[in-house]
Amino acid sequence: MTNKKRILVAVDGSEQSNDAFQEALRLGTLEPVEFIFLTVIVEIMPNNDELYLSLNVRPEMDDVYRALAEKRLEEMTAGLGSDVSYKNEAVHGDAKRSIVSYAKDNNVDLIVIGATGRGGLERSLIGSTTAYVVNHAPCNVLVVK
Repeated sequence: MTNKKRILVAVDGSEQSNDAFQEALRLGTLEPVEFIFLTVIVEIMPNNDELYLSLNVRPEMDDVYRALAEKRLEEMTAGLGSDVSYKNEAVHGDAKRSIVSYAKDNNVDLIVIGATGRGGLERSLIGSTTAYVVNHAPCNVLVVK
């Protein structure tokens, strides 16, 4: 029996992450794969009550952010057939480091990521999250434009 390749798809709700999602599904038609659809709940500054207060964000909002992230993943995967092997994951942290760390910890064979994401300032750079992932990932990275 052939082992399935593990493909991590980084999703953040941006148009390019949706394109990465579609490209990954296309790759899944070429050989047996297990998809991991990963979204990262970006923490502003964990354990910094002063910053939370100044931004009018409360720590209990973490539950709301997690629920929104999980809903986004469920909506993306709602149309997948039962023949597609996948799991949805939502983790807290810095996006670029969380993607690389997750890939290392879970023996991922390929990361599929959009060239740019939702971050406003980062979008003007070539996507610093993507650049970091390309340079630090433990596996191949497919960047989708």
